[in-house]
Amino acid sequence: MRNLFTALKQDTHANHAILENTFPFSMYHKDSEFNHEAYLAILNIMRVFHQTTAETVKQTALQTPSLNRIASMLNSEVVLLALNNDTHALSSATLSAQQRYNDTHAKLEPTTRIKNKDEPALNAQAIAQLIPCSNSTTSQAIAAIYVWLGSSMGANIIVRRLEAMTLDIPTEYYQAMAGCAKAWVSFKQDVETLLPELGLDNESFVKNAVQDANAWFEFLISLGKRTAPNDTPYHEANV
Repeated sequence: MRNLFTALKQDTHANHAILENTFPFSMYHKDSEFNHEAYLAILNIMRVFHQTTAETVKQTALQTPSLNRIASMLNSEVVLLALNNDTHALSSATLSAQQRYNDTHAKLEPTTRIKNKDEPALNAQAIAQLIPCSNSTTSQAIAAIYVWLGSSMGANIIVRRLEAMTLDIPTEYYQAMAGCAKAWVSFKQDVETLLPELGLDNESFVKNAVQDANAWFEFLISLGKRTAPNDTPYHEANV
């Protein structure tokens, strides 16, 4: 049987790379640029992701209480509060930037514009259609925590980069995620202890977990595609 975390790292690499190059996350590949709309889109997407995965993990832990010791590592209340605070702080600045964009690009075709926060790109119905299905609630929950904590590993770097831009960019979310990153080693150790206890130390579970982790990555990718500018090259979205 392959080690679970080796399999997860190897077999989700492709989707992880796709996600990093999908709008709005591709913003982080542009060291000299900051885009308010892209950053707000990231916060909105991550709020959907964290709300959805936190609920998935919570429901699974009700069925399998032994999962509570890794579920608590998400620190979901702190992360979601930080997202709300950052979104609120950024929204007024983004609305101003959107107006400047509209004024500058007034002659563009109507379809060439940035989706703003009032458009239904991430409405409840659309999100419900994107939520992954799974053959195993336990593997889906563990995969969700894997993606959540894995995404926290670069949070400190992102905070430093954003703060270096001296634009008064709200970074409470990434600071909260940096706190989650401290649980990474414990998470892996606890999962490796839990699986034998649950009778899940087998290749079938590894396969399900990899499939579920990829599904969570694809969920994020799909959310990103729904918030991308309409027929607008990324550089045109800069304000």
